[in-house]
Amino acid sequence: MALKGIMIGDKVSKYPIIQGGMGVGVSGFSLAGNVAKNGGIGILSSADIGYREADFWKNSEEANFRAMSLEIDKAREIAGPDGIIGVNVMVAMTNYSEMVKHLVGKGVDLIVSGAGLPKELPGLVKGTKTKIAPIISSARGANLITKMWRKKYDYVPDLVIVEGPEAGGHLGFSIEELTEEDKKKNLETITKEVIEEMKKVEEETNKKIPVIAAGGVYDGSDIARLLRLGASRSANGNKICGNT
Repeated sequence: MALKGIMIGDKVSKYPIIQGGMGVGVSGFSLAGNVAKNGGIGILSSADIGYREADFWKNSEEANFRAMSLEIDKAREIAGPDGIIGVNVMVAMTNYSEMVKHLVGKGVDLIVSGAGLPKELPGLVKGTKTKIAPIISSARGANLITKMWRKKYDYVPDLVIVEGPEAGGHLGFSIEELTEEDKKKNLETITKEVIEEMKKVEEETNKKIPVIAAGGVYDGSDIARLLRLGASRSANGNKICGNT
């Protein structure tokens, strides 16, 4: 199976692999930098990234911003000039807008955003080189955020990340959807639905929108299974990328 990379702005990854942004302190500069160095897309987690800073407990916000800058610089040093480095930023953060602006100022390639609907995200990056990806858990969610962004900002997602029920983090599934056999959701079905939703947007806007399937992706066989849904990309570390 031929694997094509993922285009993020003016860069293209060698492999269709996006490493998940796992906090606190899991997805740091070493992991993200080496993923990017070896042809994937490395993602830093912004969640309490400054926990190692001496003043974290007294001034966590300043410590987080300082540490975020250092993590980006170190990740880039490892990744090299062609490496793609992004950051996962939760909408639930109290200083969400300020963190996004800080990341844009640092020139990160990609911002991935979930734990709520990133309604204002396009307004924080529009006119810059930083690309953005909402995290959703259904075709309805993809439709909602896309309509919202198009109406308010004339902006469509640069890519969409679909988190299935096996993903870690802040998901949009009820207990029944996770436990009851007749109501259970699975990543394959959700991904197919989102791909179809994004095809409509692509036809209307003439813009390609990769769909990234995440959760329960462990090895090459998982990647191949999801690619066969009709996707043309793949990913790793809780994320497997698919394109419509």
